Amino acid sequence: MEAPKLLENGNIPQERKFTSCQVAFYTLIFVLIIISAVVSVVFCLLHHKQAPGLCWAHGVLKESSTPNTGGVMSWEWNLEHCDGFVQKDRDQYLIIKQSGNYFIYAQVNRKQNIEESFTLVLCKEPKILLNKVVGPKMGDEKGTVNFGRPFFLQKGDQLYCQGNYNLSHILAGNQTYWGLYKI
Repeated sequence: MEAPKLLENGNIPQERKFTSCQVAFYTLIFVLIIISAVVSVVFCLLHHKQAPGLCWAHGVLKESSTPNTGGVMSWEWNLEHCDGFVQKDRDQYLIIKQSGNYFIYAQVNRKQNIEESFTLVLCKEPKILLNKVVGPKMGDEKGTVNFGRPFFLQKGDQLYCQGNYNLSHILAGNQTYWGLYKI
């Protein structure tokens, strides 16, 4: 009776033994796969264009702001990552350069009681009302009105804020502001 092939020359069948050339070949294939994976990752990291930051336009009421004839106030604008999305026109308007959804926010703080309720209005040309908030004329010595909500805006829209109050009653700087960011 003949011995099974598994027991000849150890437990490994003769057909399954690897020569040193085969081991070198498989090792070379493995090393080339690893190198190509590393090169692909490095290439992607070096040449991948990162998405631009969030477009954010924020304006604070200028200390010396005087509204124009339509009651539009002057703002000190800070635009970040807004190239191609939003641009300022003078210091009163924001012009939308790309249609899309934008979150718009605004706040007005008054520093004393006034004769009538104070109103903050967000509009787009030609005098289209987007949002209106009304604050009390009495009550807390320093009243505040604010809003924040999303809007779909079209390319070419010109946005501005206006109020029905004397600016000497309004806190300027970072107490009264409006702005938007692209969502």
